[in-house]
Amino acid sequence: MRSAAPVVLKRLPQAGVPLRAGVSWLVRRAIGLRRPILVVALVATALLAAYYLWFRDSSFVRVERVTVSGLTGGDAARLRARLVSAAKGMTTLHVQTDELMRALGPSAGVRGLRIETDFPHGLRITVLESVPVAVLVHGGDRVAVDASGNLLPRAGADVKAPAIGVGALPARRLGQGRAERLVACAAAIPAPLRARVLRLREVHGKGLVAYMRHGPLIILGAAVFLREKWAAAAAVLADRSSGGAAYVDVRIPERPVAGGLPTSGATAPYQRPAQTTTATGTGSTTSVPQGTPATSAGQGATSQGPSSAPSQQQQTGPSASTQGAQTTPSTGANGGAAPHP
Repeated sequence: MRSAAPVVLKRLPQAGVPLRAGVSWLVRRAIGLRRPILVVALVATALLAAYYLWFRDSSFVRVERVTVSGLTGGDAARLRARLVSAAKGMTTLHVQTDELMRALGPSAGVRGLRIETDFPHGLRITVLESVPVAVLVHGGDRVAVDASGNLLPRAGADVKAPAIGVGALPARRLGQGRAERLVACAAAIPAPLRARVLRLREVHGKGLVAYMRHGPLIILGAAVFLREKWAAAAAVLADRSSGGAAYVDVRIPERPVAGGLPTSGATAPYQRPAQTTTATGTGSTTSVPQGTPATSAGQGATSQGPSSAPSQQQQTGPSASTQGAQTTPSTGANGGAAPHP
């Protein structure tokens, strides 16, 4: 009896063998059922793709009505005809924006197109024209330029925008350098104020300088934080107390300075409370206490009336020399001669 036990145990089937066999059968059954379904799905997808590729370029959805808006200028009709001609070679299911832009040409001054389809045969195109922010001037040639530095020949030379002198007009787009910084400065000007800026220059010791029509110089300094600087300049210009100022220094936009104000009861806006005023025979001088940085550092506002002497810089005696630095209308914010238009 003892010798027969091992023989019986060897003949007993293992418990996992039927389970594995059942799982294998189920997998083969599932694959056998899914294979025809997968084949049918692939064939149907291929047929639908082929039909769509044929249908989207067929005459059933060909563009027949084109509406173009947003074009201005003397050659608007010519550019509109180009867009209509190019669009009628397309379908409402396959509009090629790149082809439409190429039909306009690189000198059209268009920064983009907004496309709306009216299935099955209608198409609406809204042209997004570039806005001129400055006018490049070289000799007698003038051409408008947008904020990205692209030339806009269609805009004309009589646009109300600041003039920027250049050594030579580029072919299509400005490169890096002085002119690019000046164009960036022009792009940051608030739209209502842009027409009042006569021209922009880069002056040694003062950085970017804007010359206003019937207004003060705007000293902006380096080509950084330009929108904040122009916002500060606009706030000073809107303040009636700054009327008659010779310049507005916004190199530090948090502390704008208006200089060269008249002496008849007017004072510079945004003055520091610690400043003292000394009256003289021909005007008044606002002095900054000792330890306060000069105007070029943007640490306050100064004002002084016009001088009747040939020299534009007044001496106020011991009080001015001992109390601090002073700024006259003829000196810039950094002590140098102020630029004149």
